[in-house]
Amino acid sequence: MRRILSISFWLLILTNEAIGQPGQTKVGAALESADVITWRQVKRSDFRGERPPGAFGTGPVRPVAVTCAYVVASPQARIFPVPVPGAQPEVAYRARVERLSFHSLLSRSCSWWNPDTGISPAYVLQHEQIHFDIFEIAARRLNRDVPGLLEVMDMRGPTMQSVVNGAQRYVQAVVSRSLDTTAKRNRRFDQETSYGFQLQRQASWRMTIDRDLRDVRDHAVPVDELTPAAVGE
Repeated sequence: MRRILSISFWLLILTNEAIGQPGQTKVGAALESADVITWRQVKRSDFRGERPPGAFGTGPVRPVAVTCAYVVASPQARIFPVPVPGAQPEVAYRARVERLSFHSLLSRSCSWWNPDTGISPAYVLQHEQIHFDIFEIAARRLNRDVPGLLEVMDMRGPTMQSVVNGAQRYVQAVVSRSLDTTAKRNRRFDQETSYGFQLQRQASWRMTIDRDLRDVRDHAVPVDELTPAAVGE
C-alpha cells in the first residue's frame, strides 16, 4: 500500500525588536514565506511548493503531500516593562503583556503536493485538513489559556530588559509545551491513517477534531488581528 506522508512545522520566534513606542517590545513571529493563509478549508491549489521541503525531497519514500503549518503570536502583542514604586532594586520592574493571542497559519509556498500518486485527492485533502485543524485547535487552546497564564506570571527584575527577556522566555515555554502536545498528536494521527486508505480511522479522527474545534470555537481570534498584507486569500 502507498503510504501517505505529511509533515507540519511549528515555528514561533520571540524577538526583542522594539517598534512603535519606546518601552515596548514586540512579540513577533518569523515566517519563512509571506505566502500564508489563516485557518480555513484547504484546497489543492494551496500546495504551491515546487518540491518536498527538507529531507522529504531526498528520502527513500516520496511523500504524497507535505503540509507546512505554524502557530504564531499576534504581531500586535506587546511586552511592557513597568516600574514598581518603592520596590527593592532587584525587583524594580515587572513585565506586563498585552494583546497576546495565537493563530494557525499554513505556508502555501512550502506545502507540497505529489502529482504522481494514485491516491484519492479528496482523501489526501481531508488528511491535510486534519493536520491544519490540529494546529488551529492548539492556537485556540493557547488563546483560552492566555488570561490564566498571564495572571500567574509575576516577572520582576532589576532592569527593563531583564523583565522583557523573562516574559519572552515564559511565553516561549508555554508555546513549547503546546508544541510537544501538538507534535505528538500529529504523529499519532499519521501512524493511524498514513498507510493506504484508512477511511474509517480517518473518519473517526475527523469526528474527534470537529468536536475539539467546537469546544474551543469561542477562542478563535479574528483574522484582522494579523497583518492583512501578510495573509493570502
